[in-house]
Amino acid sequence: MSVATAPLVRVPPLEQWSALSERGIRAALREGDLVLTFASPLVFFVCFFVPLRKSMEAVGIDYAQYLLPLIVVQSMFFTSMFAADRAAREVSAGMGTRLRAMPLHAWVPPAARMSANLVRAVTALLGALVIGTLFGFRFHAALPALVFVALTLLFGAALAIACDALGTLTANPELGATVLFVPQLLLVMISTGFVPAEGFPGWIQPFVRNQPVSQVAGALRGLAEGRYPPELTLAAIWIGVLLIGGAVLSLRVERKRR
Repeated sequence: MSVATAPLVRVPPLEQWSALSERGIRAALREGDLVLTFASPLVFFVCFFVPLRKSMEAVGIDYAQYLLPLIVVQSMFFTSMFAADRAAREVSAGMGTRLRAMPLHAWVPPAARMSANLVRAVTALLGALVIGTLFGFRFHAALPALVFVALTLLFGAALAIACDALGTLTANPELGATVLFVPQLLLVMISTGFVPAEGFPGWIQPFVRNQPVSQVAGALRGLAEGRYPPELTLAAIWIGVLLIGGAVLSLRVERKRR
């Protein structure tokens, strides 16, 4: 007596992505990720604004306007560390093995994780804008403000894609956090985000001016003021390189695990 088997039902890739995205976003809500990503820029802003405001305003700098772009950039780094952590946890918990047993396209799992990462990035950006506005930060023109938001989210997406691939590759949340913490801390601290380049020793000023955090923060600062600054071009190049490199790495890691 033969046993009839049910035919394999192939779900369209977009439906696969939608289902996995919903799962990731629900997990972000349930586990408190969105609360942390909203609160982190509030804490970062206050910690740096309070001790540095008087010295910066003494030389004619509106420090809320100057600092907020760096807080936005820092928030995107914080979001990317969540991306690495969640990807590593999924692999170590066996979810990656389950997904590989399913007829999924290689791009679907990382794309679904990116949906949750973008929700975190938007939440972090909202948190940064809320605290910045309370302390006097303002946009001076509508269209540059939209570019500000787009540039921020593209930068966050570029970081999250690369960090997601790292987390998937290592399958170790602690290792991923350790590897990411030091370089992001150095890039943030040795940048024009807190003080102008002239505040650094002369020998390191070229690096301070041209590294990606300084360029992205400078571009955001100019956009907030209602103009399109020279840093915008180089910031877009940095983001494009990170996006392409992260996407290639992510797909290679996903295919290698299959």
